[in-house]
Amino acid sequence: MPRSLRCLTWLLPTALVSMSGCKTGPDLSADYAQTARENYELATGEFSDKDWEESILYSDFVRIRFPFSRYAVEAELLIARAEFEQGNYLSAQDAFHRFAKLHPTHKHVRNGWASFMAAASAYMNAPQQRFFVLPPSAQLDQGPLKDALEELEQYFEQYSGSVTERYAVELRQLVLNRMLDHELYVARFYLDREKPEAAIGRLESAHIRYPGVGQTAEVLFLLGITYLRMEEIELARSTFSELQQKHAAHHHGKQARIYLKYIQDKHGPADPSRKRPDRSPPQPKRPEEPKNRTRPEHPEKVST
Repeated sequence: MPRSLRCLTWLLPTALVSMSGCKTGPDLSADYAQTARENYELATGEFSDKDWEESILYSDFVRIRFPFSRYAVEAELLIARAEFEQGNYLSAQDAFHRFAKLHPTHKHVRNGWASFMAAASAYMNAPQQRFFVLPPSAQLDQGPLKDALEELEQYFEQYSGSVTERYAVELRQLVLNRMLDHELYVARFYLDREKPEAAIGRLESAHIRYPGVGQTAEVLFLLGITYLRMEEIELARSTFSELQQKHAAHHHGKQARIYLKYIQDKHGPADPSRKRPDRSPPQPKRPEEPKNRTRPEHPEKVST
């Protein structure tokens, strides 16, 4: 996650942790304190010391032992933050999502922060490219990215215009870029295996679903190449024309001029009535009836 988004996980008012006075919490071998506030101070102290597990244990004690205390609500939020910091992103997503639903009047729900963090948790739960020996993240499960996009859709429905919106916009851009990477990977996979019909479906969908995401030139270039391979001359021509007009400075935009010249030289000017190739799926053939109906195990023998 970019630094600006990562920083937002810490953009809580200092009151959330200041009650601990940056105090280091004791070992859990010691007894719990007597009051909700004292235990919450211990939880925030452990959080400040990055002792996430101990912070969760103290917070859980506050939540369960003092369910009607205002500190119980803050403890729920602290648990979600600690889960996120540990890298338990699925648990964090659930915790932030649940917190936003149960405490709609809380200040960090009203400003959209909890909802944003649910989406950020889903994004961080998606496969990340950390080691060169692992497959690229575009090849791996994209389910968490879809979850992140759903969380963001809920965010924009409820918290559009809030102080956290610019972070949500940035996160949405990251999610869409990752999802587009996956569509391009799948399209190239089909193209490498001489399945342009399957590739074209992915590329046409990506062109519609991810406009302006940042890789439009790549999508248009692959679309144009694939249309040419399928002898969709006019579709290829219009696609390369769009690529040249919208991305003239891009290297694919410069390549588009070469392809347009090739199409013009080989196929002449644009012709809307040009006959298109038959792209209908092949119809399965009905198997032949066995000649020997009485003994189908020997179909080569003619019945008499």
